Amino acid sequence: MLTETLHYTLNHILLLRLMMIFPFEKVKTLHNFLFLAAARSCDCPRPFTFIKLKSGAYSFEIQKVLAEFKRSDYMVDHLKLNDKGREIYYSFAHVLKYHRFPQHCLNMVQEYGENVWRVDHEILFEQKFREKKVGDKIIFQPIF
Repeated sequence: MLTETLHYTLNHILLLRLMMIFPFEKVKTLHNFLFLAAARSCDCPRPFTFIKLKSGAYSFEIQKVLAEFKRSDYMVDHLKLNDKGREIYYSFAHVLKYHRFPQHCLNMVQEYGENVWRVDHEILFEQKFREKKVGDKIIFQPIF
């Protein structure tokens, strides 16, 4: 019998945490949130590459991780974790405290509170987003 193993990266664990604590209703909002987090972090490594869409940003890397979660049956609903997903998160969550970008994302979650709609609105005013054309890649230079 062949079993599939999923290799967890910091991005996997970060997405698990965000799905646990932030009421994302749309995948688009998750992509936009991580774009804003990357754009607003001045001293953190920024792990994603985005493509500008008409009404937001899209990352193939984020989408790939979400597809892996769905395939591994970690989600009960669109962006809600089931018991298996929460168990995986709790097994690896301690790793996040050693990295600045996940902490930056958590600070942003606190700023937004329950106002998830602001994420999809504010991305339209973000400078890096505005200066690109639809279809352009937006690559944040890694900071070491």
